[in-house]
Amino acid sequence: MADDIQFKEYKENIEALFTPKRRYTFLVGAGISMDPPTNMPSAIQIVKDLLELCAPPDEIENLLSLEMLRFELVVEKIQDIFDKDLKFLDYLEYITEPNLIHLFLSNIITRGNYVITTNFDYLIEQALLKVLENNWHQDIIPIISKEDFIFYQDPENLMKSNKYPVYKIHGSKRNIITGKDTSDSLITTMSALGKERGEGETFTIEPYKKPTIFNLMNKRTLVVLGYSGSDDFDIGPTLRELPFLNRLIWIEHTQSTQTEITKIRKREDLISPEKSSHLEQMLAEISSSGDFEVILIKISTRYFVETHLWNVFLPYLPVNEINLFEIEKKIPEFSEWIKPIYEDIASVEKYKFTCHLFYYLKEIEAAKRCSEKGILIAEEINDKSSKSYFLNFLGMINQIMGNFLTALQYYKQALQIDESLNDIAGKSTDLNNIGSIFLTLGKYDEAFSQYHQSLEIVEKLGDLSSKISCLNNIGRVYEIRHEFNLALENYLEAVKITEIVGDLNRKAALLNNIGMIYKANDEKERAIKYYDEALRISDLLGDLYGKVILLNNIGRVYDDYKNYKKALDKYSESLQIAEQLGDLSKKAGCINNIGSVYLAQGKIDKALEKYQEALNIEERLGDPLMKIIYLNNIGMIHNNRANYNLAKEKYSEALIIANDIGDLSKKSLLLTKIGSINMIQEEYQVALVKYQEAVLIFDKIGELNNKAASLSNIGKIYEIFDNYYDALRSYEETLVIDQQIKDPMGIASDLYNIGRVYTMHGEYRKALHNYEESLKIFNQLEQEQYVDVIRNKIDDINRKIGK
Repeated sequence: MADDIQFKEYKENIEALFTPKRRYTFLVGAGISMDPPTNMPSAIQIVKDLLELCAPPDEIENLLSLEMLRFELVVEKIQDIFDKDLKFLDYLEYITEPNLIHLFLSNIITRGNYVITTNFDYLIEQALLKVLENNWHQDIIPIISKEDFIFYQDPENLMKSNKYPVYKIHGSKRNIITGKDTSDSLITTMSALGKERGEGETFTIEPYKKPTIFNLMNKRTLVVLGYSGSDDFDIGPTLRELPFLNRLIWIEHTQSTQTEITKIRKREDLISPEKSSHLEQMLAEISSSGDFEVILIKISTRYFVETHLWNVFLPYLPVNEINLFEIEKKIPEFSEWIKPIYEDIASVEKYKFTCHLFYYLKEIEAAKRCSEKGILIAEEINDKSSKSYFLNFLGMINQIMGNFLTALQYYKQALQIDESLNDIAGKSTDLNNIGSIFLTLGKYDEAFSQYHQSLEIVEKLGDLSSKISCLNNIGRVYEIRHEFNLALENYLEAVKITEIVGDLNRKAALLNNIGMIYKANDEKERAIKYYDEALRISDLLGDLYGKVILLNNIGRVYDDYKNYKKALDKYSESLQIAEQLGDLSKKAGCINNIGSVYLAQGKIDKALEKYQEALNIEERLGDPLMKIIYLNNIGMIHNNRANYNLAKEKYSEALIIANDIGDLSKKSLLLTKIGSINMIQEEYQVALVKYQEAVLIFDKIGELNNKAASLSNIGKIYEIFDNYYDALRSYEETLVIDQQIKDPMGIASDLYNIGRVYTMHGEYRKALHNYEESLKIFNQLEQEQYVDVIRNKIDDINRKIGK
């Protein structure tokens, strides 16, 4: 929220806010349908009733206690596992009695005002059926499907044609006026919220709806009813993009009949964001984005409609003449009505559902508990397919916890089962998961092979969701190999698929990966753009873990810019969230990053203190990968301070861990660091062994740039031993690699080293040739310091040969 936002008490009375001369559009949410005689259950109650039937009894309270358990997430997992058609929404067919708010809205539609609803029910249409003559019922136009939004873009023309439109921007299962099935229009799940949204537009209204929204709101007062603002997925971002509004009035429901009116605008007397509600912060952002008034009214919604809005908009229709109970019929409770749909769900399926929810919400211990119980049940009923399913979950959980070899065993067990069952889709998942372990362990060729096998299977099956994972993982291998264009190609293809299937979680992860590519290419502004969009998704999904990662990545960009204050701000915000989550591992990572800023600022003691603090936390947690990183950083500081024995001690400790877990990438890098110290301490033979071992690993895992650097150092050691033949062979091998990876700086250095060896051999013609080739490249690179050195070498040779 911008710093110049304030909340001020509004002095005008309600009647002055709502004058007949203004033009109004009403945006209404689920809250309007909860009053009698409608009595629609709340989203929270629907979730509770669904969990009672779909989750294991001993996990229901654990799930309900989770702050980020959203209606959309529960519905998505039910649709994935139990109920593709979301039959529970058919309950809305039984809710046919509109309440006073529905009748108010239907009456104002007949008087030329516009109404937009995010609700799936049919109650505004039912109210219109009540207030209109029978022969006018055909003129009620619910705008639900994509075709409807494209065809009925102009509400003014509809009104002039004596039509009564209701704009249902989250869709509906059917059009009750025409009887048409419109199930495809429903936006009930996290995936549906992410579909058909392009880059940078994840939570805005779909593009095909935007012209209609513009026409509904242009130069009008927008009144929002029955909407909390806490789950503002596509509504909040859309409202932030409405500079063409005249005014926004948001009615926040309370139990009170006392009116509290607040005007939100840009002035003095600041209020800090942390003291404001989510809704107030959102309205402040909307106020910042446009030049229109934003007003918040806190009051009982029904009371407000009945005592204020009714008199302003419907003065000739006395509210006391409205009969809300013309038809009395027994409507079953939602919890009773859905029992026949879900009461026979098998216990093993309930654990799958619960596992998904816990894992999605990063409740790792709970997901582990449910997976272990699920395996026991699967074994009791001899359900091998379900056992494989839970084995994969245990693999993913152990992978997150850093238990890579244990995870690999679980994945291999799952693969064995799926191959015995000839379950091709399951095999694809197993191969992909096994590949991710090989990737972590630095076995990139093996990882690449597993990912490609998995990709071939999912492409045959047409499984778009699994294809996202394969493309992402293949992209990651390319990224590690510094083949950034190929990595980007795979990431972007995967993002397009997330937009088709609406997978917001993985879209955020991919946007983060794309940001990392641009950062590696030194395109920092583009990196920030992708990180910011990913952060918006994580924020609106309530993914605090994702926020920690993204804030850290944004901090690193500012770190690169040498904007250390902003970097520290991002790292500190990330640290605060990690502490809020109680995630010690993420906390350690944030502290480590703060240490890196101190190091860049030259505050060495503070940096060392932070690195040690991060290591102390990780010692308690036991994540081997993170311990390697923190030990390496501490070793680096000791190395920079010329405390070589201490540095070597830390590097050696990290090397033991890397060796134990089979992380070849980190093992090889640590060997080179220890070798570098050995050279400083004139332990040349020991250094040679370290570099030679590193070269073998770099060759195996395909890290050619590091292999070249190590071969160059080996050449220097051979020069010290006066073994010019082997020195020359090492430098020539280095040159071949640098030419292969197109590293001009490396090529120039290699030619210079080869020239130097030939000089020592007395082969001056060959030496001159290599020096001159090196000189050309250093000149092109504008490396004046090297140019001067090489010119002096050439001059020395020319003097020796009498030129």
